[in-house]
Amino acid sequence: MTIAKPLSHFLSASMALALQCAPVFAATVHSPDEAAVKAVTEQFAADLARGDLKAISRLYTDDAKLLPPNAEAISGRPAILAYFENTLRPDLVGGAKFDHYEIYGGGNAATSISQMVLLDGKNHVIEHGKQTIVLLKQDGKWKIHRDMWSDNAPANTGN
Repeated sequence: MTIAKPLSHFLSASMALALQCAPVFAATVHSPDEAAVKAVTEQFAADLARGDLKAISRLYTDDAKLLPPNAEAISGRPAILAYFENTLRPDLVGGAKFDHYEIYGGGNAATSISQMVLLDGKNHVIEHGKQTIVLLKQDGKWKIHRDMWSDNAPANTGN
């Protein structure tokens, strides 16, 4: 019992120190390649506006994974293209806008978190959501390695 109290104080002090330092650590992990990482998402939006799903698939690594909401992971560039051909067809989705970026990492890996809006062909909003992507630098270019997103609409609980 005598060990529990000092251990508790030590853990509390450690947590307080970690919380005090968190802003400093967060500030230091922003990517020096922030513009290049953001450009990948902006290229996704430009390719989507043109309906060029093959160009979108080339933004991904060969062994990329999509992690769509309420579905199994989609693995590999060919499967990702097939998924997009079913879900991002120009008759369903006319474009996307991304903003409020948070970009972290550096070297050969980065993470981008953003807000997204999907639009139909008449520029009407069809979905508000958020996206988290992990990018890897390959042959000097940033490529999407993992892509996860969700809609901001309340979940349908079936009640």
